[in-house]
Amino acid sequence: MPTLACWGSQTVKPVPLGTRGTWQGIPGPEQTAEALGNPGVRVIGSPALLALIERCGHNTLQPFYEGEEAVVGIRFALEHCSAAVVGDPLHVQVEVVQAVGRRIEFQVKITQQGRLVMQGSYTCQVVDLPRFLARYGLA
Repeated sequence: MPTLACWGSQTVKPVPLGTRGTWQGIPGPEQTAEALGNPGVRVIGSPALLALIERCGHNTLQPFYEGEEAVVGIRFALEHCSAAVVGDPLHVQVEVVQAVGRRIEFQVKITQQGRLVMQGSYTCQVVDLPRFLARYGLA
């Protein structure tokens, strides 16, 4: 199976190192670990936090998309440092630290009430969305 680097041209519109993005929102009960299948754990689940990182990364890169491009996550190295609770705002911050061809790496941080909740890195790949979806019969 070819790697995602085979999709479209090997380069995309340049994304400057240091490009930053933020997202803020209030998590709900549907984002708890309990709602995601871990009974009794009523704090925000790691998968929900990862989804927020992906959303923030997409929003940050969207001005650089050409045509029908999108990003897909390909690597996650994250540390869940403390619990996040329902109802208090979460702050997600991403910063581009590497951009090689179609691969973009972010340093990421999520905080709640000034407390570090998650940190690490997130790498995504820019894809031509119609071609990517067609590859999996989803066009």
